[in-house]
Amino acid sequence: MADLGTPTYCIYEPCVAIILQGAKEIIFGEEACEFGPGVFFVTSVDIPTLARVTAASEHTPYLSVVLKLDLAMLNDVIQTLAPTKQETTQEARGFVSGAASREMLEAFERLSALIDRPLEAGLMSDLIKREICVRLLLGAAGPWLRSVTRDGYRDKGIVRAIEWLKHHYDKPLHVADLAERSGMASSTLHHNFRKLTGTSPVQYQKQLRLQAARSLMLTDRLDVNTAALRVGYESVAQFSREYARRFGAPPSRDIKQARENGGTLA
Repeated sequence: MADLGTPTYCIYEPCVAIILQGAKEIIFGEEACEFGPGVFFVTSVDIPTLARVTAASEHTPYLSVVLKLDLAMLNDVIQTLAPTKQETTQEARGFVSGAASREMLEAFERLSALIDRPLEAGLMSDLIKREICVRLLLGAAGPWLRSVTRDGYRDKGIVRAIEWLKHHYDKPLHVADLAERSGMASSTLHHNFRKLTGTSPVQYQKQLRLQAARSLMLTDRLDVNTAALRVGYESVAQFSREYARRFGAPPSRDIKQARENGGTLA
């Protein structure tokens, strides 16, 4: 259980998450959202977040369930549902939230029950995941989900940019080159990238680098200098400054505290 008030950092892949117990504040870019029991959120792109548990106790710990979103499956379900009336264009953004229906909660419960039933899981997990897609599409999140999967994906250029950054975060970043890879002008890339992820390409790369460096130091036990160079920093001093701003303490102290707390990644 996370300590109340202690911020944690992660990058949510496309997923659907439901808060089952307790509450959490999550900051997507510059937008802070409070999620309590029975509330879900869906992300359509990899979004860096800052989160902290705001309601939990020893007897009622914070609990949530997260399912990676299969956009291809979601699009397939959309095609099988009856066509919807002409919908207004949805605002380009990387996430949406709402209240989970009883049917959605029951579907997640049945999916979770398959963890200890490997034979049934192989036969039924995809069926239940498709049902979850249906529940999402029939609810308030439906119009947004249809918009982000329309024509395969409305913001393919941004997705290409994100994928390149994820696999090349240790390389020098030239926004003009990234824009060319994405098939759009630099100003358009910057504008749409921020709308979907809440941050700029340069800041997004920095967050990927810092997360990767932290993992290397904590999991692979690399020293600060080696980790900084491995993720693309040319200056260890700059790395240490940005790391401290991100995680609240210099690298060595942060990793020591993390190991004392059980060695988990924030």
